[in-house]
Amino acid sequence: MDEKLAELDDPASETSQIWNREHDRHVLRQLLALVEPHFAPNTWKAFCRVALDGARADVVARELEISLNAVFIAKSRVLSRLRQEAEGLVDSAADFSAKS
Repeated sequence: MDEKLAELDDPASETSQIWNREHDRHVLRQLLALVEPHFAPNTWKAFCRVALDGARADVVARELEISLNAVFIAKSRVLSRLRQEAEGLVDSAADFSAKS
């Protein structure tokens, strides 16, 4: 167990890198779940298709039968809200680290 904990303490270790990736995925899932209810279904779907699935905006616009501009606005609004919510998490984590 001590060996695994030491690996976590080393940012270059494979264990530490896996831990960090999994942590980042978990935080992202939580942020997405937190902000999704604040958006209309089409806005959310446009964001997911472009930002998460990597679909081209013009393809998403056709799929959802909305304008290309609406796709870009959806992505921008959701990203803005995600940044806003994440800011509080990062500040909280920094406060926690400073107190440790």
